[in-house]
Amino acid sequence: MKRAVCFFLAASALTTAAFADEALPLYVGGRAVPKTVTVKADSWFASDTQTTSYTYQWPGVYFEAAFSGDRVAVKVDDAENDLYVWVDGVHKLTLTRPGKTTVALNDLGAGRHVVRLEKASETQGTTGRFEGFTVPEKENIQPAPTYTRAIEFIGDSYTVGYGDVSRGQTCTTEDVRETTNTSRAWGPAVAKNFNAAYRVNAFSGRGIVRNYNGIVPGDTLPYLYKFSLFDHSVTADDAGWTPDAVIVGLGTNDFSTTLNPGEKWATRDALHADYVRTYADFIKSLRAKYPNAHIIMMAPDNNANETATQMKAAAALAQSEGVADLETVVFTGLDWMACHAHPSLKDEVLLTKLVSERLSQLPKFAPAVAAQ
Repeated sequence: MKRAVCFFLAASALTTAAFADEALPLYVGGRAVPKTVTVKADSWFASDTQTTSYTYQWPGVYFEAAFSGDRVAVKVDDAENDLYVWVDGVHKLTLTRPGKTTVALNDLGAGRHVVRLEKASETQGTTGRFEGFTVPEKENIQPAPTYTRAIEFIGDSYTVGYGDVSRGQTCTTEDVRETTNTSRAWGPAVAKNFNAAYRVNAFSGRGIVRNYNGIVPGDTLPYLYKFSLFDHSVTADDAGWTPDAVIVGLGTNDFSTTLNPGEKWATRDALHADYVRTYADFIKSLRAKYPNAHIIMMAPDNNANETATQMKAAAALAQSEGVADLETVVFTGLDWMACHAHPSLKDEVLLTKLVSERLSQLPKFAPAVAAQ
């Protein structure tokens, strides 16, 4: 059953009434597919206008804009996701499976504001569309926010934030949908610590060469990474995206279950060899794509350290074949109390601290958060 739009407001009022459509220029965080259409004028005295919408599917996608004045409208078309609206870093509104709607935030006060729409949930089989922020007058338009730091996170459910706000490990499919909150996962939290732009290119259940329990053979994360949409219909266009750090956490799904009859690997050793070679090649492709980025490969100490051991082997192979500025991090001490033994909110805090401390040692990053 579809639920009504839920909202939380702080010192502002909300309406669904439309007002003049003066579109704000955007900062687009994450992979989204733009589509621009021309709207014909409805009178001889007006001119044609163009509108651009953005179709998204990867987790953690967000859109930001700046404006002056006390009002802004948010236009979405998304029947499946949970979307957060922030103004000046304050959570103002949650849209829960809103469908096609426009909501207006009023009484925000004078001066410059930054509005942000952020995808919190994970939906693997459906897309959503953002149709823009608008303000009443052209005089309210401000340049879009910009960033001097950028981080890309590549991974699986641990990076998505699978079920992270749940109260325990036992969850139904609907529980997972309702309690997966990428906005509270460690990756976005790390990026926000440094006021960095970020992308979360992660997909629950996917691995390097083998997905969870052998499902959807071949459609692994390195293959899916090539696309903006999960049906493989749109090749990723990462032009203009230059991360200072790339943090990759993959392998749990490769090794968390025993091999099934009919899978391509006859033995565990064969799986290890394929994983190490393919992971090293993936890291090499990231180095070629982002020649100046610091790369961190991460793995947990669970699965009897199988994931961590094989991740280190893949890193060593990549380094032996010329990949520099690469390090590995093995994380430990988690309680794994979220859905299906995934990292809990307490664990997200631990991971945020671990990665933030490591990044703060790099020349590009400093502990202090820069003003937006």
